Amino acid sequence: CGEGDIRPLVRYLRMLSFYIHALASSSKQLDHGVSGIDISVSFDASTNITTVTAENNGDEQSLQLKPGSFQNLYPITSMSMMLDSRASHTVAELQKLHPNKLQNPLELSQIIGFYVARTVLAPTVILSHDRQLIGDLIKILSQLDGVRGICDIDPTGYKMMKSLYDASDTPNLRDDILQILHDNKTSASTNCVAVELVCRTTDAQLQIREIIEDTPSMTAFSTERSALHKDGLLFGVFVEGEITPEIKSRASLVI
Repeated sequence: CGEGDIRPLVRYLRMLSFYIHALASSSKQLDHGVSGIDISVSFDASTNITTVTAENNGDEQSLQLKPGSFQNLYPITSMSMMLDSRASHTVAELQKLHPNKLQNPLELSQIIGFYVARTVLAPTVILSHDRQLIGDLIKILSQLDGVRGICDIDPTGYKMMKSLYDASDTPNLRDDILQILHDNKTSASTNCVAVELVCRTTDAQLQIREIIEDTPSMTAFSTERSALHKDGLLFGVFVEGEITPEIKSRASLVI
């Protein structure tokens, strides 16, 4: 899994834990006074299907999962009762603006569900060759409860993060995101940020590698306390031309 790159394995395990938690939570609704729930996970190599089963006092619920784009795990049967309604709402609104354009709406719904859950993808990275599609996705997300949006960022004209020799007040995306999240601690209920990145050149794609990487963003002399942790972050990336391997390896989905 990943051929030496552990990121696909970590993402796979995070997705599996998401579904286990969702199934266990659903099983608890049927609780008859039993404190424990038995969870089992099995994998059928012949069908490439993972089955998660939760047993609670004789009541058994199962969920079958299959790999999709980028080896993300998706439920074979509907899991709408376990998915945040903001995810399905976002995709429905996007389909109104772009009928018949989304080739994988169910996958997009699940990816956005992972995003608002803040537990699986850190960050969520959605790529597209359609500038309007990405722009509308970020606009719709920014209207959701708990989400703030940052639109139309060109990495070749706006710094992703300060360098060691930049002035402390140098505008940059990393600090913009941190400011939104910091403001949330004292006032609003924002806990997710959606960012639109516009990459028209290969150089622009190189500029965003670190900010969309699934590790905390650090600057020179920064501490763990000042790091940008990327759970609750979504980057919608418009790419003109070929997607570089470095960016594709960080992607959650291409639409």
